[in-house]
Amino acid sequence: MSKDDPINSIFFEHQEAALCAQHALNMLLQDALYKWQDLRDLAIQMDKMEQQILGNANPTPGRSENMNESGYFSIQVLEKALETFSLKLTNIENPAMVDYKNNPLTARAYICNLREHWFVLRKFGNQWFELNSVNRGPKLLSDTYVSMFLHQVSSEGYSIFVVQGVLPRSDADDLISLCPVVPPKVTPKKEQKLEKVMTKFFNTVGKRLGGGSGAPPDSQEEKDLAIAFAMSMETKDGSEVSRSSAEIDEENLRKAIELSQAPGPSEPAEIPLLTRSRSSTPPGASEPFSNAEQQRRDRQKFLERFEKKKEERNDEK
Repeated sequence: MSKDDPINSIFFEHQEAALCAQHALNMLLQDALYKWQDLRDLAIQMDKMEQQILGNANPTPGRSENMNESGYFSIQVLEKALETFSLKLTNIENPAMVDYKNNPLTARAYICNLREHWFVLRKFGNQWFELNSVNRGPKLLSDTYVSMFLHQVSSEGYSIFVVQGVLPRSDADDLISLCPVVPPKVTPKKEQKLEKVMTKFFNTVGKRLGGGSGAPPDSQEEKDLAIAFAMSMETKDGSEVSRSSAEIDEENLRKAIELSQAPGPSEPAEIPLLTRSRSSTPPGASEPFSNAEQQRRDRQKFLERFEKKKEERNDEK
């Protein structure tokens, strides 16, 4: 990556201890505005406020509902910190957020949490980036991947909060608006491998539908989905940092192929859907969905199972 690459204008903090809340806030605001001590003071303030509301005059010494010893902070602390900037966090499952849930690209940023880890999805110019302190740096995301990712992590138990309000303008906003980040070039060799992944991916879905061998993706959306899932096979802990990009690409593609061929988990509720064929439809009865719609639905189910399996593999590591 060139030092002149616009992605380098994005403010990024690497993980220290369990200070992911601090890093998430600073990366959202694009400046080193908060330190651990600032958030600790807010947590103490929130604890006192909650104790007064609950009438708890004798709280357990040393116990806090809004922080722990490792440096984790609650959503209430993040909300309080963002009040200074007239920003509000609202859970995407809130009925008032239905427009964002249906069309997540209309937001400017999200703060996500799973298992006490905070990270950010933020838009600069017209491009989305994942700002996760456990990664090596900002990660450019396609619009297709953002929508798919938010849908998937929501179903896996992540808490997703829509950032409402006007974010402070940053140098990265201005630069990337004028000079968008160029995605890494796909070499002819890698392009052939990606095509192989896409073909295997859609063939696998077609076979599970009982509809023959399937067909390679012929729409840009389908290609984006396959590329997104093939290129997102990075380990969470960054254990691949020392390996060459070629080795990582090879390993990622191999994993994607293996997982696309692996049988899905035994879920009785899905068996009738996956084994239904045209011959099972009573004479004169209409198909419940068109073939294209059925393939879309089952492809989505496959992606959900794939992401779940990938999560399980990463947890094992």
